[in-house]
Amino acid sequence: ADYRTASTADDDYGAVDGCATVDAYVGSYNSGDGEQAWARCLDFFNMDAGEWRRREALAAAAGGRRGGERKRVPMKKLPGMTVGLFDYQLMGVYNLVRLLLTDVPGGLLCDEQGLGKTQEMYGVVALAHTLRRSRAEVRAAWQKRAADDKNNSTKKNAANGAGSHASKGAGGTGTVQQHHPPGVVGARSCPFDERYGIRCYCYSELTRALADRLPEGPNIIVAPSRGCASMVRDAKTKLDTKVFKIRGCHEGGDKEDALSSADVGSLRATITASAGRDGSAGCYKYKAEPGQSSYIIFVSPEFIPRLNSQFAVQVKVANSVHKTKKNALLPGVVLMDEFHEYAIGTEDGEEGRTVAWLRHLTRRCLDSDQPTPLAYFVSGTPLGHTPADLRPALSLLERKPWRDGGHPLNGATAAAFDDLVSTFDGLMARQAGGEVVARPDIADYRRRLDRILKYTMVRRLGTDRFQGRNLTDLGPLRVNITDHQLPAALTDGMRALAGQTRDLAVAAAAEQGISVSRLLRTKKGEALLLKLRLASTFPAIAAAAAATAAIATPAADFAFTSSETHRQLAAAKGDVTRTMYYTHVAAWSQGSPKLETIRQTITTMLADKTPIPGSPSTAKKYCIFTPIEVEAVLIQCYLLRLKSSSSSSSSLSSLLRGLKPVLLHGGMAQAERQRVLDAFLAEGSAAAPNVLVAPLALAGTGLNLQRARYSTVTGPAWTKRETQQAYYRVHRVGQRMGTRLALLTARWNPAERIVLAGYEGRPVGGETAEVVVVEEEEEEEVWEVGNRFCCRGEGDDGDHGDRGLVERHQMARAA
Repeated sequence: ADYRTASTADDDYGAVDGCATVDAYVGSYNSGDGEQAWARCLDFFNMDAGEWRRREALAAAAGGRRGGERKRVPMKKLPGMTVGLFDYQLMGVYNLVRLLLTDVPGGLLCDEQGLGKTQEMYGVVALAHTLRRSRAEVRAAWQKRAADDKNNSTKKNAANGAGSHASKGAGGTGTVQQHHPPGVVGARSCPFDERYGIRCYCYSELTRALADRLPEGPNIIVAPSRGCASMVRDAKTKLDTKVFKIRGCHEGGDKEDALSSADVGSLRATITASAGRDGSAGCYKYKAEPGQSSYIIFVSPEFIPRLNSQFAVQVKVANSVHKTKKNALLPGVVLMDEFHEYAIGTEDGEEGRTVAWLRHLTRRCLDSDQPTPLAYFVSGTPLGHTPADLRPALSLLERKPWRDGGHPLNGATAAAFDDLVSTFDGLMARQAGGEVVARPDIADYRRRLDRILKYTMVRRLGTDRFQGRNLTDLGPLRVNITDHQLPAALTDGMRALAGQTRDLAVAAAAEQGISVSRLLRTKKGEALLLKLRLASTFPAIAAAAAATAAIATPAADFAFTSSETHRQLAAAKGDVTRTMYYTHVAAWSQGSPKLETIRQTITTMLADKTPIPGSPSTAKKYCIFTPIEVEAVLIQCYLLRLKSSSSSSSSLSSLLRGLKPVLLHGGMAQAERQRVLDAFLAEGSAAAPNVLVAPLALAGTGLNLQRARYSTVTGPAWTKRETQQAYYRVHRVGQRMGTRLALLTARWNPAERIVLAGYEGRPVGGETAEVVVVEEEEEEEVWEVGNRFCCRGEGDDGDHGDRGLVERHQMARAA
């Protein structure tokens, strides 16, 4: 009778209010979803927009007849690639290369994991190669035509030589294909459009604008050492090896992939030395040779010096005995995969060696009056905790025109960007100090960041749409929110703990000379609320705070801080069953409605035998995320006790014997965490763990848990964005089933109401923490422990009964 809940579904829990809080969130940029932008892209790639729409309509109709939405299929295979690009990937390649037109020599490709960034990297290389090829061949044709005209050749010779690639027409009539002459106006096609896969250089202004800005030189893809070998193999399957020569310079590389002496000889740039007054070299001029863009070299950051050493040459000034060793490697395009791992500098501000190397190449090219290499920074995690992570990339991309007042990237210069980072740091400090940062201040920061990223970044999210269809099958983030009633036997203990917490908060606020509302948003306030928040899942912990508690526990002997948790685990050598927590968790978990919901979800997960597409196994997995670290440890203790107690022959006990939980915590070394994750993600093994318990602090970007179908967050995190990030570990590209996502709330708990009020920017007690106003203009004591917002009581009549705050909150938001 004490287990009472009220549930509702939030169909778009992932909706982001960018001005609600200050954080490092980055949304979508340059997705190209607009109809006009997509039409321009199709036109550039010589594809008919009307034909594309007709094909999409037919495919959508066919999908509807089959009872589902049409699956995306590759729509364009660029010359030099053996696989096609999806429509949104083609748009991404187009937008990345077009950044050249706004004086950005490269850019940031930051699509979320699973959307095909590697494919787009190959697309950039292939398109750049095609642009250079079209430019070279058209210019050769024009030069030949000019030479023929100058020599007054006959009409026959002029006709046969007008296009440098003379070939028979499609009908085999002997017609010679020709490029348009220089300066042609109004042309809409060229016989060589199909060959290039784009509008030809001879008549397309856009093609000429892009091709003329491209530097010569080989393509270099920098990637973490662990992935170089697999990327080389992948490139050989997705790129035409008759067009591209793929090489590798990394740990464990195959000999057949290494650069040969012939390769090095053909890739060396020409270096010219001019003499100084004393006969020594005064300056050096570098020039990459045409035709080198057919090479793609994969290199790890650690092997860049080794790669450079292969291109060392002795340069001597004419009529001089002086020689100097110089590096003759001058790439045309450099792509840095997973750049956040090695190209954002060190903690003490020292520049990473990869960016330092690129900066050296840039200076070399500028001194030689050559176009600088295009630098593309590729990562699904563009920011860690601060926009300062982008500074190395933006400072490398910065060009002199940016400093002009009217340039769109005037706000991205080093000085302007440093000012933006300073603003962010200031807002974060105010927020950490308990201040509710005004929405206009956050909006101003967002506008300044948007002004930079919309001219430098291409980024799509897994839940985005393109031309009316979802990029993936994921759809919006749908979360089931379940509010829980507090058992009557535990009410007195909770009231005592809430009162003690309130008194501590009032005293701390008075000591600091600030309001209780502001104090509760500081780290000090977060620490004061810790035990009260923990009691949402383990309400019996609060019993020790009341002399009349129905259940006596030694909870008062524990602080439940992260440092205490790490000490307990270290003393137990990581075995939670040997901690003091494990000894008491049976008492602390008594009467917990949230733990009952978790237990029910586990039995549902263990009984779920629906097929998993592409997998021979039907076993499902479940992730449990907690806003407090010690809560994760206590839940792991609870689950292990639950498993050990399932010794009867009942069907439920039989199911629970299949429970295999594992724990992640902040005291683990990175290698140990990875071992736990690898074990959890193992597929098809009966011995593999099927429940992962982890604090939200370890559920940030970069954690890929789409092998799990079920995910529960046990309480609202300090910011809504943290809660969303936890769900996106499971609800992401690569997920093969519909996800089952849940948020557990306990709105009878003052701490949870305070946290949730922070989501909406509402005060949590004004100056004296006495009263706040909530929906429907009802007043409630901030520190009151009560059930009036849970589901309707048995004695309530019809519509006059309390429908629960969860439901009312949803209704108020919809209104």
